[in-house]
Amino acid sequence: MHIRSALATGLLLLSSLPLHAADNAAVTRLLARWEKSKNYIVELANQMPADAYTSRPNPEEMTFGEQIVHIASGNMYITGSLQKPVNSLFDPKKTDKESAIAAVKASFDSGAAAIGSLSDADLNNRIVEAEGQKMTALECIILAFDHVEHHRGQCIVYLRVKGIKPVDYRF
Repeated sequence: MHIRSALATGLLLLSSLPLHAADNAAVTRLLARWEKSKNYIVELANQMPADAYTSRPNPEEMTFGEQIVHIASGNMYITGSLQKPVNSLFDPKKTDKESAIAAVKASFDSGAAAIGSLSDADLNNRIVEAEGQKMTALECIILAFDHVEHHRGQCIVYLRVKGIKPVDYRF
């Protein structure tokens, strides 16, 4: 009798695992997209030669390294609204290739932890403050994606100005 009871309990526990994952299907999909976004920006950042991290297409623009660190700090600031305490930003003066890529990777990992701390219900029911505005957690995540995409697009232009064909876009 004890073996049947243990087996039944084990099967009950195992059968509840997929239900929990299904309960957070939207968060799971957002995390998958977040990881793709991370991989894409890291590939683009790796394409730029280290000595070109100080380049810019014109004097009004950030350098390539500043763009990457700006993406990283934006990730920390925006997704930090989802999780307290808000993580600190990266040193805007450390824009060399190695520091910038490390920062952007760390920022995406921190963002994934913040997004992963949410339930699907939190996406529309939890109100956070980001960029001085109150918004749902989902809107906050969309803002983070939008910020990354805006500056990632600029990075693509910087690569093209240097005669480098950017890796193909993936969604």
